Amino acid sequence: MRTSVVFAVGALLSGCGDLPTTADGVAFLEVRPPTTTTLAIGDSVQFTARALDKEGLPLDVAVLWRTPDSTITVGETTGVVTGLLAGTGRVQAVIGENELVSNFVSLTIIAPPTPPPSPVARSP
Repeated sequence: MRTSVVFAVGALLSGCGDLPTTADGVAFLEVRPPTTTTLAIGDSVQFTARALDKEGLPLDVAVLWRTPDSTITVGETTGVVTGLLAGTGRVQAVIGENELVSNFVSLTIIAPPTPPPSPVARSP
């Protein structure tokens, strides 16, 4: 099941002329998580986000990524999240020096499946 986490909602755009914006004119931060938020240790998933102005139009503004958790790592500029340890990890998108910060998106990190035992060689 895909959970859509979008922090910029089109319905909110109407009548929002007094919205505060960042220095770059960003009013909304739209975060789109990957299709799955469960991954095995060592696996990676891609998060995407974009900055939107007051009218909901995309802006060419860098979105950075961070996590407070040791169960995952996230590429600061890429949004690629890799599972490190079993448990829960959270990732967050940021514009500027904490000018605009998304809610955390949680991921579940699981141990990779154990491979079946190798067959024992028998001597004739």
